[in-house]
Amino acid sequence: MSAKPFLAQTYPFKVLPAAELDRLAARARVKTYGKGETIYSEGDPADSVWVLSKGRIQIFKYTTQGRPLAIESIAPGELFGTLCRLGGDGRQYPCTAIASIDSEIVQISDQEFLASYNRFPALVLGVCSLCSQRLQAVQGLSCSNQEPVEKRLAMLLLKLQGKHGMILPFTKRELAEQVGTTVETTIRVMSRFQKKGWITSSRGKLQLKALEPIQKLVDTVC
Repeated sequence: MSAKPFLAQTYPFKVLPAAELDRLAARARVKTYGKGETIYSEGDPADSVWVLSKGRIQIFKYTTQGRPLAIESIAPGELFGTLCRLGGDGRQYPCTAIASIDSEIVQISDQEFLASYNRFPALVLGVCSLCSQRLQAVQGLSCSNQEPVEKRLAMLLLKLQGKHGMILPFTKRELAEQVGTTVETTIRVMSRFQKKGWITSSRGKLQLKALEPIQKLVDTVC
């Protein structure tokens, strides 16, 4: 695969002039990872901008007890391992990135990316916008951790629907990791959702059937 067609339709790279996009794409690397493979680990030297073109990436932090906590699911077209480091001196990845399914990723070195970033204000504005969105998501995650599991799962389903549509390619274990609960609890809550007709589930995926009651649950003040 050539990186150019993908970058040309991916924000914020698509704001670049054609000649600069050509330069960046020519120096980018397209890499593939199988399900379960690690792209980078927390503490690894950080020297690249990563953009998912196909598949799905899960971002983890590890607790002091060594338990993985899923903090984000990356969908095609999204940057990762990048925004948290721009504007600072962070030379290590603060999280671990693992391919949830077979995935294809465009890797751009920091040096090449910053050459564009420092020359084109439109790219700076695009990155700032993404940083703002990511910060809002992190703040929302922090607040949601105080909510009951049922509400946290409802919030997660709506968030994932915005990225993946009505069919969510996630196992119940992956959902449990993202809301910080056990698989058993997740199964019980999702079974209640299914009995109400809000979702249907099959191996490795969920289909959302009724968004309005899920949204009402999220809006409920406990």
